[in-house]
Amino acid sequence: MEDRTSLTQEAPTKPLNKTRMVAIVASLSALCVATSYAMLPLFNIKLMDTIIFVTGFCFGILPGIIVAITAWLIYGSLNPLGFSLPTLLTVMLAETFYAFSGRALSRYRRIDSSSLSMEHLIVFGVVGLFATLAYDLVTNAVVGWLFYGSVWVGLLTMNFPLPMGLMHEASNLIFFAIVAPLLICAVQRFLSR
Repeated sequence: MEDRTSLTQEAPTKPLNKTRMVAIVASLSALCVATSYAMLPLFNIKLMDTIIFVTGFCFGILPGIIVAITAWLIYGSLNPLGFSLPTLLTVMLAETFYAFSGRALSRYRRIDSSSLSMEHLIVFGVVGLFATLAYDLVTNAVVGWLFYGSVWVGLLTMNFPLPMGLMHEASNLIFFAIVAPLLICAVQRFLSR
């Protein structure tokens, strides 16, 4: 696990020991699961993706991947909508896109509560939109191939007869633009204590 000693140049943070990192990863995994269950009635709209992105941004790829896999193992196994092992494996793998995109963006964007700008919100929203589009394309293609024998059927049903993909992408555009920067600032304040 890589040590992130500074999330911003203005507010250095203490190095994270392994015990503290395990506690953070467990807490973020629990937050993913809890918000996913709470938002279950809002089908295909969830904060899990944003939380995993923030984990990748603040703590690196490995913690982000661990949170993604842990959250989906719990939420995907104990899901009132049903269980499918191939689907679970697919969404677990695809969910790591958010950890990778968070880490990639952290290399180019440093933020803190005093530096949030409209440009930050737009960049974060666009990254969220494209990460979600990649997630939706991969998961729908694999599910279409597994259950219908056709990648194209999976991709076509992504937005027809219900615009599930568009709902996921639009909600993540908003969550990544507004919630992600605020969570990152909150994490930075927590770590600088």
